[in-house]
Amino acid sequence: HAQGQACGATDAELWEAKRIKEAMIHPVTNEKMFLPGRMSAFVPVNTIPTVGMLLAQTPAQAVFWQWVNQSLNVMCNYVNRSGASIDTSQVVGAYALAVGVSCSIALGARKLIDAGPPWVRRLKIAVPYAAVVTAGAANVAFTRLPEMREGAPITAPDGTPLGTSKAAAKSAVVNTVLSRILLQPIAPMLLPPLMYSALRSVVPLGTVGSIAAQTAFVAGCSGCALPIAIACFPQEMKIAASALEP
Repeated sequence: HAQGQACGATDAELWEAKRIKEAMIHPVTNEKMFLPGRMSAFVPVNTIPTVGMLLAQTPAQAVFWQWVNQSLNVMCNYVNRSGASIDTSQVVGAYALAVGVSCSIALGARKLIDAGPPWVRRLKIAVPYAAVVTAGAANVAFTRLPEMREGAPITAPDGTPLGTSKAAAKSAVVNTVLSRILLQPIAPMLLPPLMYSALRSVVPLGTVGSIAAQTAFVAGCSGCALPIAIACFPQEMKIAASALEP
């Protein structure tokens, strides 16, 4: 079909084949992407560590699940990288920064909240979210620092290259933080504890039931939040000429 020859497939079959190809083949390298790192695998792969972060009772558990989560994030970022080449030292640096920030916040915030009055302790459900979004923002900022320094490529509406712009690069990074780091984790990390508390008040749940309920809530909320967060900003941004450098 790509060569202009009839292949006997219907339009629906061709569209389905295109959807499957785009979900598993990297658009730049044309390599088959590692399955757990594909966006189609995001919900099932990230559900378990998210539940682990929400249910962590000890500092060791909190650190372990934050480490697992950031490791999966780095793997996903590498699989979905923007080009064929990648700076290994930059990946390692971003990984170390994300793990350090997330674990520090998870431990520090838990300690401060535990030492506070009862009303402050209720904020403990937000600690995993705070650790994840802060580490994610730091990860994105560190990884894309060269882009913000050198500028992002911009084109005219007809596709004509116009050079690079630092203002466009900063705008792109901010939108990435808003969509991937702030918007997407809200539903799977803040809503499930509230939903679980409401359910537990009317239905007695044992250990297995509690874990099953939390897992179902996280998977459902994550599955709904991911497409919404991605759809908030287009893959190709538009920016007014007045917002660019003179």
